[in-house]
Amino acid sequence: MGSSTAADVLIETLVDWGVEVVFGLPGDGINGIIESLRQNQKRIRFVQVRHEESAAFMACGYAKYTGKLGVCLATSGPGGIHLLNGLYDAKLDGQPVLAITGHHFHDLIDTHAQQDVNLDRVFADVALYSTRVMGPEHVANVAHLACRIALSRRGVAHINFPVDTQSMPVKKGPRSKRNIEGHNAEVFAASAGLPGDEDLTRAAAILNEGKKVAILAGRGALHATDELIQVAAVLGAPIITALLGKACVPDDSPYTTGGIGLLGTRPSQEAIEECDTLFMVGTSF
Repeated sequence: MGSSTAADVLIETLVDWGVEVVFGLPGDGINGIIESLRQNQKRIRFVQVRHEESAAFMACGYAKYTGKLGVCLATSGPGGIHLLNGLYDAKLDGQPVLAITGHHFHDLIDTHAQQDVNLDRVFADVALYSTRVMGPEHVANVAHLACRIALSRRGVAHINFPVDTQSMPVKKGPRSKRNIEGHNAEVFAASAGLPGDEDLTRAAAILNEGKKVAILAGRGALHATDELIQVAAVLGAPIITALLGKACVPDDSPYTTGGIGLLGTRPSQEAIEECDTLFMVGTSF
């Protein structure tokens, strides 16, 4: 791929996964990554923020509105810790976000050096996948895996990158005998979660027996607008939207009563309280 440093491998991998923008704030602990972003600015855009927390929220918002992988970047220690608030937003809203953080020099880790925070452990709760780069030949494997996990499992992945490793030449990186070149997790396979015929028949029977049916639609129904409206017409059921599913149907549709919850509408609240059958589509609300 023509990359010369470990950081170049990371940026090249992000480009391979279709990443077009990275939100972050420069710092000493990510100098190598920032330099690689500078050299590749025609292929991937870096948006500098005033505070790392904003970078994480922006990456989450980007994922929500585009459906693509959101990426945020912060330096070692407190810089990386600042990402947590936005990353928990991504975790709880099920959005694919990759967080990249720096660390100080690899041979000073766990020696009480400046900003010696083990962010791979700090991020263990918020991230589905959290790892530390151990060398230049480690980057491609973990970067592909992090992108794939964030997108396929819809959550946060985290890569912690020691600052000196970022600038190490790839060609000099030692490769273990089991780390075969070209063997990585770059293939993305989307699963098709189709219910069985028996489950569909049972669900249809429950809906047909209902006298006052309400539909609660969430993020998973964003691309099923026509189907939702058709079902609402057949069942005579209002469509109530969870916040992440607000765009399931137009706000002016005669079939929707609007949102539910703290930011919801009174008609939606009354429909939920008075229905005898609740049909939940693509939501965990």
